Amino acid sequence: MFRLLLISFVVPISVVAQLESFLSISSFNSNEGPYIETYLSVNSNTLKLIKNSESFYSGKVSVLINIYSNDSLYFSDKYILESPNYIFENNNNLFFIDQQRIKLNNGYYIINVDIKDENQENDINVIKYTKEMYVNYLNISISDIQLIERYEKADSINFLTKNGYNLYPTALNFYPKSYDSLLFYFEIYNTNTIREKKYLINTYIENFDNGKKLSDYYKFFRENSSDLKGKILNYNIKNLQTGNYNLVCEIRDFKNRLICTKKKFFQRSNNLNNKNRSNIIINDMNFSRDITIIDTLKKYIDYLYPISNTKEDFNAKNQLKYNNIELMQNYFYEFWFSRNPNNPFFEWQNYLLQVKSVNKAFKNQKKQGYLTDRGRVYLQYGAPNSINKADDPSSTYPYEIWHYYKLNNQSNKKFVFVNKNPATNEFRLIYSNVTGESTNLEWIRKIEQNEMPELGNDFKDNYLNPR
Repeated sequence: MFRLLLISFVVPISVVAQLESFLSISSFNSNEGPYIETYLSVNSNTLKLIKNSESFYSGKVSVLINIYSNDSLYFSDKYILESPNYIFENNNNLFFIDQQRIKLNNGYYIINVDIKDENQENDINVIKYTKEMYVNYLNISISDIQLIERYEKADSINFLTKNGYNLYPTALNFYPKSYDSLLFYFEIYNTNTIREKKYLINTYIENFDNGKKLSDYYKFFRENSSDLKGKILNYNIKNLQTGNYNLVCEIRDFKNRLICTKKKFFQRSNNLNNKNRSNIIINDMNFSRDITIIDTLKKYIDYLYPISNTKEDFNAKNQLKYNNIELMQNYFYEFWFSRNPNNPFFEWQNYLLQVKSVNKAFKNQKKQGYLTDRGRVYLQYGAPNSINKADDPSSTYPYEIWHYYKLNNQSNKKFVFVNKNPATNEFRLIYSNVTGESTNLEWIRKIEQNEMPELGNDFKDNYLNPR
């Protein structure tokens, strides 16, 4: 059985073309012996999605894993990885992740993984990965470093669990400007063989090109010896410059002598140089200057309201009130420059494609899609990880429950939309547990106590246990 996780991630939006995926493999040890975990991330925008029986769009990926040891096939598995259900055929702005755990012995292995879009007939659209791996946990050692998106205390043991925590992996080792946190996990084995029964753990970030340690990114811990020690650590990389880096973990004895080390390569993209910002704005105004029809520019500025903060929304209303096309062009460019100084036009085009999809999916007799509650939430927060939908329930109004596993620093967040007037087909947002959104505590308390007879148990179950 495959293990499916989802993460929101900003990616280029395009028609289905070459399948895009990322694979990461980490090895660990356990009481039952060594094992590896594979973390496969697939870009939804590069899959061919087909409408399914539930009127959503979904795709399928075939995965073949072959592991060789001493020129012989040690392990083989082939399975179908099904994507989540999506509202739109394109522009879903979402990666989904599959995790597998495979038991090994200490030794040398060659791991081959083939990935193919099952809905694409062209065999050229097959991605092949090969990785050589030496597994040896007989002595004092460090596991591979696992990059993770988030973690939580585990109530029960499952395929995500290590040392009492559920670890949600990321297969990408690329951290764009929007990511401020480098979260990772590793394990240390067999330190009980150290004579002094104490040791040091050092972690730091070094420049990949010259090996220079970065003084602002360094942690150390004094530990007592044990069979196994797991560590979850985090570096704030908000001010880490663009470049190639190694994340390094070391075990040292109490005389600071190196016992063993493990490294994980990652890349950072982070534009921190704004000293020439005003000159860039003057010289690179091309795409906003090309919008010369004032009604079109007004419409585009109005499209921005779902992703605007209070100050931006106030400024936008002023631009529309003054009706000056040059001021509106300047404002429009400034807005997108603040989102992506390297390529504001690219950022705007990606957003415009999402607006067009939302207008098509959520429009009703009164409003365009981006002005509806569902449209606004989708544009502001991205695609939900799951949707519970009841178009014709027996004891409730038609409703949709959107579930997000993670929104910024918040987890397990939901939006409840209800259509009280089928003639207009307008689903209004009536409850959300997201900070800053409409929160009717009395309403949700009544739902939980089943004191509203027009909302039946199917609604309660779908809210409390979203798919």
